[in-house]
Amino acid sequence: MELPDSGRSSVESTLSDRIGDALNGFGTVSPLIDFQMLSLLKRLWLFNPDMSQFVSNIVYLGNTGHQIVIDAPSSQRAEAAQVRLNEAASRIYDNAAGVDGLFNGYFAQIGWSGALSSEDVVDLRNRRVERVAFVPVEQIRFRFLEGRYMPFQQPNTLAALGRAPLGLIPLNENTYRYYALQTVENSPYAKPPASAAVAAITGPQTDMNDNIKFIAQKLGILGLVSMACTPPKQQPNETITEYQSRAKRYLSAVRDALAPSFKNGLLVHYTDQKLQHGNVASDARGAKEIWQINEEQVMSGLSMQPAFFGRTDSTTETYANVVYNLLLAQVANFQRLVKRRQESTYRLDLRLGGIEVGGISIGFNRAHARDPLAEAQADESRVRTALLKAEKGVISPDDAAQELGYESAFDPELLSTHPEAARALQARMVGAGRASQFSATFRFDQSAQRYRFAPSRIELGGAPVEADDNTKVIPLKKKMVA
Repeated sequence: MELPDSGRSSVESTLSDRIGDALNGFGTVSPLIDFQMLSLLKRLWLFNPDMSQFVSNIVYLGNTGHQIVIDAPSSQRAEAAQVRLNEAASRIYDNAAGVDGLFNGYFAQIGWSGALSSEDVVDLRNRRVERVAFVPVEQIRFRFLEGRYMPFQQPNTLAALGRAPLGLIPLNENTYRYYALQTVENSPYAKPPASAAVAAITGPQTDMNDNIKFIAQKLGILGLVSMACTPPKQQPNETITEYQSRAKRYLSAVRDALAPSFKNGLLVHYTDQKLQHGNVASDARGAKEIWQINEEQVMSGLSMQPAFFGRTDSTTETYANVVYNLLLAQVANFQRLVKRRQESTYRLDLRLGGIEVGGISIGFNRAHARDPLAEAQADESRVRTALLKAEKGVISPDDAAQELGYESAFDPELLSTHPEAARALQARMVGAGRASQFSATFRFDQSAQRYRFAPSRIELGGAPVEADDNTKVIPLKKKMVA
């Protein structure tokens, strides 16, 4: 097999045609979507109703609560990691209720920009991650150095010029992270999810809003009024130019004097002035259809359905289910970026504290059901089907457990048609090191803002236990398998 000596036979096309100018950082790679567009998207998120609701939907559906799974050599190490992370969870983002508010900020940032950009602020004296700081996405520049895209920040301030040439501040790869939801081919910059909706928002929608504002000022008269004024007489020794100028000033004075009266619904005038009223509502029959067409274009650019913006035109129950499941699938992509980012923060904090663990994984809770009863019935059918296949020997108990979202079956003998073979297989897997590492799950309690241990296994006592005649209670023994 003959392979390229340099690692690849193609070239990086993002360099030759998208090198940034001096304004955007000399030697940096320019994105297809420029930085002015990113600034505009942030402003639309703050002030445009459709864009604001789009980001809010992502935040509300994305942050469903979470849990962490810590793999450690022992239960004592996992407990020490839990204590450490509980202390960090309430501190790392004190502007908005700790880690829960930090997740809201992550989802919002990804929603309008398509990227997650933040840095862990390290306190070396206390050996911990003191807090997490958001780095504006529109200030991030990438340079292609030694075959890799390296992130820099260009805050466009005089302080940046004192720290680095051309104002480009190199970002530390151990504390800073830039995760893109989607990129355009090999470009390191993220593609904003709402970029296709900008033209429809800043173009027709802005023009229509201006027209509606003008019409709203005329609602006091429910129409347009035309006034015929008697022109002033030309004075002796007054030229035509002077007379026309004075007549225009007269009309302007009449307009300015009567405008407040129209809004208040009271008008007083002389008999030499004639008023004509024209209804505007009867001639605006197509305005709703035009506005609706523009809104559909905006929502198509946002990859959202009108039902999630409160537009209930011809929405059926079946259609609502399809739309909701589609939105949940989209939000799942956002959750992956937040998951990876927070795992990186927690790993760094544990390392600074000298707590070495085998791994840490964050998982989000299931999203809120649109129809809880139908979802519960579907779950019951899914569990019953998986258990039935295991009981009949079609699949193994571990396969059935994995279909239900668990790592393995707790007691394969209960589902296996060959208990002796199941016991032998389980013993072999334990002897091979399957249980050599302790794994603990901690669920984040949003009301208490801390992680709580979630015991994953509960088994009955190994030997038969006779019930006490007085209490009639058979004791349960909780065991964490190490």
